[in-house]
Amino acid sequence: MEYKLSKDQIAFYQANGYLVIQELISGEESKMLLKSIRRHANEDFAAIMNPDREDELARQAPFSSRESVLETAALLRAYMKDARIVSILETLQSREIVGLMSQMLFKEAGSKYANQAWNPHQDNTYPRNKNKQYITTNLFFSRADKKNGSLYTYPRSQNENLLPAKDMISYREAYGANPGNTVSVPKKYKKVDLTFKDGSLLILHGNVIHGSYPNQSKTRSRPLYSCSYMTKGEKFIPGANAKRMVIALHKSKKRRGHIEVCSPNACA
Repeated sequence: MEYKLSKDQIAFYQANGYLVIQELISGEESKMLLKSIRRHANEDFAAIMNPDREDELARQAPFSSRESVLETAALLRAYMKDARIVSILETLQSREIVGLMSQMLFKEAGSKYANQAWNPHQDNTYPRNKNKQYITTNLFFSRADKKNGSLYTYPRSQNENLLPAKDMISYREAYGANPGNTVSVPKKYKKVDLTFKDGSLLILHGNVIHGSYPNQSKTRSRPLYSCSYMTKGEKFIPGANAKRMVIALHKSKKRRGHIEVCSPNACA
């Protein structure tokens, strides 16, 4: 089922470069997704890159059974292609989009990566799309606020081109090191802290400046599933760790002599 954005939501995203949709998915969906991917976490709850790809998930979780890897990868790929999310993004982009990559960030309370805090950065410093067509989603599997490592953003900073950035290791970096290709935030932008309910979706324009806080809670983790997309036909840098590639989000269905394009959740 597609999700219909209001005019106010579209206007907010266009003005500020981000949009929060609280409780897009149900609490039961969140629990199911987290339970599935959590069984592939290592003892440090390090990030898992592209867990929607069977080979990548198996490589990063060699202790997992083949059956569980296939099951989890298929489930996470389905949520990358979810009609609710795709319809939202295509409304905001006003064009067809494709998937590029995904990442699971656990920020498990008490783990070695709990204190990880992303530096202020623009996601587009990685794929470096010249036309500002890169867009990222974060699907939260629990409540998130500043105490347990939520995100902050700088509204309207998506109007900037790519700013000079200090390259940082942004995948399974050393303990105590913060990821995110760091930018200096122009003084005209003011930081806004974001809070999320379980099952909420955050959409980020690729050029909007944002970051995250360390998880200082002893009992609350901050797991989220991040997926990146781009307008179809746009150019991007694949990346050595991210391994971005074009992932079709719609499938073709032959009907009465022509091809009908539909979302994966809409086609039988």
